[in-house]
This record gives sequence, C-alpha cells and structure tokens, in this order.
Amino acid sequence: MTTAGSLPVPNNWINDNYGSKKGLLNYSLHEAKRLVGFYSSLKVDRHANPKRIVFVCVGNICRSPLAEALAKSRGYNAISYGLDTRGNDGADPRAIQFAAQNNLDLTGHRTRRIAEYNEQNGDLIVGMEPKHLKLIRENKSNALETLLGIYRAKPSAYIHDPYNTNGCYFAQCEQTVLEATEALLDYVQ
Repeated sequence: MTTAGSLPVPNNWINDNYGSKKGLLNYSLHEAKRLVGFYSSLKVDRHANPKRIVFVCVGNICRSPLAEALAKSRGYNAISYGLDTRGNDGADPRAIQFAAQNNLDLTGHRTRRIAEYNEQNGDLIVGMEPKHLKLIRENKSNALETLLGIYRAKPSAYIHDPYNTNGCYFAQCEQTVLEATEALLDYVQ
C-alpha cells in the first residue's frame, strides 16, 4: 500500500493501471465513445501550427504543468491552467520528481486558475479529459480544442487525474502525458 497525499492507496491491478475504480470506469466509457467516433471532430488539422498551446487539467499540479514544460522545452509558446485550483501553488512533488527524471523542471511552476485565462487568437486548448473541454466551452471559449490522449500511438480520450493515486499509476500517467504531448507537438508543427 502506498499513500497519495494523506490517502492510503493499495497496489492492485485497477489502481496500478487506471488510478482507481472511477478511473477504470471513465476510461472505459470514453474509450467506447472514442472507438465509435464520438471524439473524432476534436482531432485538429495536421500541421495546425497553433500560436499558443493551452494545457488544462483539474488542479494544474500534475498533468498540465508537465505538458506545458515539455512544450516549452521544444520551443512552443505554452501555458497551463487548472479548472479547480486556488492558484499560486507549486506542482505536486511527484510531478516535480518525474519531470526532473525526464530533464524537465517544474520547481518554479505555480498553478493558474482557468478564470485567469485570456483567450488569444491562435490558441489550441488541450484537455486531459472530455469534461475539461465541456467546462471550457461553458466559459464561452472560441479557441480550437482537443484532447491530449488522442494523439498517442495508443490513443485514448481520457487521461485520469493521478493526484490521489498510487505511485505506480502516477508514473504511468505522467509517462502517458509525456508521450501524448510529444505526439501532439509532432502532429501540429
């Protein structure tokens, strides 16, 4: 058993591969929708060449800051936001460690609330889960939107939040974010 924050998270097949039972359920639901084409309209045009890539997740401490750091390391104009964060917090310590192991630096990251987002012409908003894009649309964004996971060699429409998960899933999730971000950047350039 490992702990995530103050929560004990047992190591088992579901927790290690999907984060939690909820993660498995959401992954399965959105994967079924993806397989029947529900999210196909979210794949942007190849070589879309966005002026800025805006990564979005819930807390802006695990997934989106890692994607932002990778995009910036490749010379892209990138930023990240959280849909449910108080703002100005650091990245999750596990995300900082994972990033460092991959030659990326999250030590200076500070969370940003989505309410601070000012849409710019040429923005590409990249969500980790379909509900992220739904929440962005409710804020009347007109920017181009996509899901990060659909660009991977093994595409998926849903990347579960690793915050309250065990170390095994956390590392797997962050690796998925790296692979998907690399694939997205190669696709849009």
